[in-house]
Amino acid sequence: MIAIRALTPTDADAYRALRLRGLAEHPDAFTSDYAQEAVRPPSALANRLAPPADAPHDCVLGAFDGATLVGVVGFEVAPRKKIAHKGHVFGMFVPRERTGAGIGRALVAALVTRARAIDGLAKIDLTVTASNAAAKALYEHAGFVAWGVERAAIVVDGTPYDKVYMTKWLANQKPGLGVRD
Repeated sequence: MIAIRALTPTDADAYRALRLRGLAEHPDAFTSDYAQEAVRPPSALANRLAPPADAPHDCVLGAFDGATLVGVVGFEVAPRKKIAHKGHVFGMFVPRERTGAGIGRALVAALVTRARAIDGLAKIDLTVTASNAAAKALYEHAGFVAWGVERAAIVVDGTPYDKVYMTKWLANQKPGLGVRD
């Protein structure tokens, strides 16, 4: 059975290993770069897993099969007042040998549930590599809607990749901010 929970600094080593694997295996899926991340001290990720008091909603959710971390997704809420109505998804990764088991869906569902509990949060935004049909389908299944494409959003080894912008509107949004789901 898969359990999902927010990672803590004690999970930093497992998170780092899984994150680096994702960056190495799918460089076109992330804006972070494996070579740059591999030399960062592990403490940098431990700090990410302990959000500061002014960012209490920021987290990285982990999917665990027993004690083994088998998937991650990050979430942050904009701290500035004018954009505090939106959250942002980052760093989604489930290893290839674990895909198809519902781990990605469970992570996204847990993230959406967590987001809905945040007072004043109206929407969740993310980007996904345009050529990643499986990831786009996962997000569409969760109610995200594509609304734009950034051409050559990232360049990996000289090859440009487009990113699709997607949004999910939450039911707890404030009036006047758009369509409800």
